[in-house]
Amino acid sequence: MSAHDVSARLSALLRSASGNVCPGGVALVWRAGALRFHSAFGVTATHPAVPARPVTTDTHYDLASLTKVLATTTLAARAIADGRVKLAEPLPSPWDRVSPGATLSDVLEHAAGFAAHREFFAGPDGARSAAAVLEQIAIESGVYPRRERSVYSDLGFIVLGAWLERLFDNTLEAAFRQWVSGPLGCVGDLGFRRVQPRPWGGAAPTEVYDPLLHREPPSWFAVRASSDSRPSWAQGQVHDDNAYVMGGVAGHAGLFGTAQAVLQVALAWLEPNRLDMPPSVCQGLLEASNVPNSTRRRGWDGPSRGPRSSVGDVVAPTAFGHLGFSGTSLWLDPRPGDPRVYVLLTNRVHPTRSGHGILALRRRFHELAAQL
Repeated sequence: MSAHDVSARLSALLRSASGNVCPGGVALVWRAGALRFHSAFGVTATHPAVPARPVTTDTHYDLASLTKVLATTTLAARAIADGRVKLAEPLPSPWDRVSPGATLSDVLEHAAGFAAHREFFAGPDGARSAAAVLEQIAIESGVYPRRERSVYSDLGFIVLGAWLERLFDNTLEAAFRQWVSGPLGCVGDLGFRRVQPRPWGGAAPTEVYDPLLHREPPSWFAVRASSDSRPSWAQGQVHDDNAYVMGGVAGHAGLFGTAQAVLQVALAWLEPNRLDMPPSVCQGLLEASNVPNSTRRRGWDGPSRGPRSSVGDVVAPTAFGHLGFSGTSLWLDPRPGDPRVYVLLTNRVHPTRSGHGILALRRRFHELAAQL
């Protein structure tokens, strides 16, 4: 099949997903130094209360857990390269109480003993600040012995974000701007967005907090409810609820950006000199975890096989990537002489987070994209 035919089939796939799996999105394929595909599809919103417009390649998306790799893991690599921290360094106080002996490497491999998730924001006494969330994590108990297994954990990366702020003596957003987005020239197209009271039209909306969309109001509605009877929605305000009460800046979520800007950070992992990073540091973080049954690298994930895999069998075993709950994904396949990057950004959590079909869309996207 010719590249033109593959592009046509890929475009048709994305159009069919619009209004079904998600309102719209942006897909990008880079291979061996060239942009092979970069296309927007659909609209930004489908709920009648939310202003909609056609998606463009410049539309910003809530990157959700891509924050973990684009910002937090990349800053961890910078800190290691600068000698600020070592992979074997233990967690600092007060979070060392959660899992005594756990190290930076354990956190990056999601093997430090932290629980996967907690609704710190929930209830009338729920956390309403970054400090409160971090205090709640500090009194958590580890849920398994370190390195016994891998449990994908927001909590570990929330702590890592705070740890990095200590190491850089700066806020996470400022450190990211200084060491990552600034040097790559994409400050305006990739960064954290502090929570503001009004929607930001440059971003695709995510969830609509409309009670009529649910049988019972979900636990997260209390921190999102509008002051009147009209439904509110997240637009330029982070969708992750713990990150929301933390002000929009956290180690596990909070980045917004365009597909082209996501590509710039991805290329820096393929070519570390773009960030003046020693290749050995990046390679050390990309080594496969030896935790039993883990697909993890340090910060990044590796490909899995079987029906639940988002990349199927089309990437090499050395590939690494990550998914975002909002409907985003990034995969890098560093094949010698033929490196590839796949970016898919959607707002599949609009109008609610209960939508289906994103796994099948991701899988088929990668199957076609690998043929370009």
